[in-house]
Formats: sequence, structure tokens, C-alpha cells
Amino acid sequence: MPEARRLVLTVVRGWDLQLTSETLEELALLCSEIIANAVRHTTGPSTLTVLWTGSRLRVEVTDTAPGLPAPRGCTLNAESGRGLMLIAALATDWGTTPTPTGKAVWFEMTPTATEDENGQHHADQQVPEKPTASTHPTALRRTTLKTYATGRRS
Repeated sequence: MPEARRLVLTVVRGWDLQLTSETLEELALLCSEIIANAVRHTTGPSTLTVLWTGSRLRVEVTDTAPGLPAPRGCTLNAESGRGLMLIAALATDWGTTPTPTGKAVWFEMTPTATEDENGQHHADQQVPEKPTASTHPTALRRTTLKTYATGRRS
């Protein structure tokens, strides 16, 4: 899972989307959660895809398990069960889609503006909620990063 998360970050940085360090940290966290769910809850192969639409960054994991995940109530001290709650809280949008061979679970992020040249935000600087055409490439970009076998864990 750490390797897949690093690959996502490498690809996204290579697209020169000029994301803030906070956005990259949230992206890494959400990738960890969505990949961990596929590894934990399926027995077949999974495919991780990253897509830049020109305004949103989408990460999608497809797997061979037909059951669609749903957030579940859990306590703050629970060791598991909070992944989809984190995704719902931090992502711009997320969802699941049945596929002919299983399902796809995805989330989307709307990047914020980049940090200034010194890597710091000024206290009075406003960060726009959506990227502008001048700071983000508008071309559709898609990368399928990795297909990996998974196995249920007890």
C-alpha cells in the first residue's frame, strides 16, 4: 500500500498541478484508505487509476468484489472502520460504481492554489477553492498505476 500511495503522489507531482503540501498530504491519506479497503475486502486483483479532469483529481480503485462499501458507525477509539468517513470528510466527492467484474470505489479532490515561491502562505493571502486555468493544466490526464493481487485478512 505505501508503494501505491507513493506512485500516486509521483504521478500527480509529474503532472505539475502545483498542489499545496496540505492537499498532497490529504491525497496521500485518502489513497491509503481507498487502497487499504481494496486489499482488506477483496481476494482478486485490483487496479488503481488516477485521473486529472482539468478541475478535479480523481483516484479510483477497481476490484472483483461485488459488494459496495458503506460508511459504518464506529467509535473514536476503533482500530478500523473510519476509512470511508475520512474520505467523505476530506474529498470533494466520492462514491462506488458496480462494474461487470466487481466494483469501482473513487474519490475526487478539487485542488487549491499552490503555495507561493517560498513555500509558505501569507496570513492575508486568500486561497481560491478551485484551480484556475492559469495554474493548472486543462488537458485530461489518466494513469493506471498498478494492478495488484489482494487477499482477505482476518
